[in-house]
Amino acid sequence: MKYIKTLIIYFLFLGILNAQNQTESYIYESIKFECPTENDTIKALYKSAFEALNTPKYINTAGKIFFNILQIDKSLCDAYFFTGIALTQQEKHQAALSYYYYADSLATNNNSVFKEELAQAALRVNNVGLARKKYEEIIKYFPEDPDGYYGLGLTATTLGDSEEGLKNLEIAEQKYLSEQSWTVQRKNEVWLMKAILLTMEERYKEAIDYFDRCENTFGELEDFNANLALSAYHLYQEKNDEQWKKRCLEALQKLKDKEKLKESFLAIFKFE
Repeated sequence: MKYIKTLIIYFLFLGILNAQNQTESYIYESIKFECPTENDTIKALYKSAFEALNTPKYINTAGKIFFNILQIDKSLCDAYFFTGIALTQQEKHQAALSYYYYADSLATNNNSVFKEELAQAALRVNNVGLARKKYEEIIKYFPEDPDGYYGLGLTATTLGDSEEGLKNLEIAEQKYLSEQSWTVQRKNEVWLMKAILLTMEERYKEAIDYFDRCENTFGELEDFNANLALSAYHLYQEKNDEQWKKRCLEALQKLKDKEKLKESFLAIFKFE
């Protein structure tokens, strides 16, 4: 039985993006501006904005200062970018997407950070097509950056090109290892994506091996349990082994939002 694309992978992006979310400190002197300015007034505003951006209760103020910079000079791609950062930290994701888009469009050179933030912003509002486009651009312009390959694997869980996704996750892993950034968190994220993509490829035992590896990190995620249930169910059908029936039922029981899953997905599971 082929993988039925009735399961909307709506928690995976959110779960991984939340796991990646880290507070970063911004210091004016250390920022490499893509669109620099010689305007002293704007420079002073940038300094004030970064100080505010580093303090959670002043995030809104930071966003307003960056916006004021744009009223002086609308060509400054960095001001658009950091307005997007401030909006993201306030969970105003649709508005943030627009500012990241302008930053990427106005940049004088291809900027991997701009493209990656734009891709992540697109995922937060479920614009997977735009996210895929930006990850492909990262691969094109920055072929040594593992995040482009990682992003292609991530978006494959929704777009359905599972073989391509698996191939790119292997490339991402090797590049993370080469640059010594293969962290425990990143490793678990890749394992989860591989598990879902292998389920789509009908390689159910391999999929469950990867689910087992990342269970401690993502075992409460809806997509983890829905896809684990699917792989375990197919193994039960193939082998008539009660351990897979038990594993399937346990995973289904852990689903908290069954109403968000399509009925045709839930109808797959039939036991005598």
